Amino acid sequence: MVEASTDGAVAVVGRMARGAFGVLGVLGKAPRAVVRRSVGVLLDCLDLDELVERVDVNRVAARVDVNAIAARVDVGRVAARVDVNAVADRVDVDRVARRVDVDAVADRVDVDRIAARLDVDAVLVRFDLVGITRGVLREIDLGRIVRDTGGGLTVEAVDAVRLLGQRGDRGVSRFADRMLRRAESRDEPSP
Repeated sequence: MVEASTDGAVAVVGRMARGAFGVLGVLGKAPRAVVRRSVGVLLDCLDLDELVERVDVNRVAARVDVNAIAARVDVGRVAARVDVNAVADRVDVDRVARRVDVDAVADRVDVDRIAARLDVDAVLVRFDLVGITRGVLREIDLGRIVRDTGGGLTVEAVDAVRLLGQRGDRGVSRFADRMLRRAESRDEPSP
């Protein structure tokens, strides 16, 4: 890498030297080793600050092959040096959440697949069914409902038995009247 930089510097300085010092004939035909030795001498003569100020950075950047540079980057090494916690601290989670389209996310959820993976027994074990039942019974006051309903059922049952008894009594009376050939005027209307 250093050698490539040196070769590049030699080439640049060589071109500059040929143009600046008018020694095209001498340096242009000189062996590379001579040009290399001359670089030190020429650098001593040059004002590097002035040279850097004259560099057209936009022109240099236009000649840079970014894809070639990116191909040489070891992403694994770069990622290993990233402080993920520092990056996370700088993330505005509320801003990110506001940009999320929840409906679009929900549309992509496969509910059937989730339900197929759900262990219903494990979910039910977590519920206190006895406690829930006690709470529901306390809220609806089941004892009062049974007392109220039971009392009403008892009255209705007694009335039904009494009515059946009355009908049976009338039926027996009619049968007796027919057997004895009595007039049917004794039938009383049912209450």
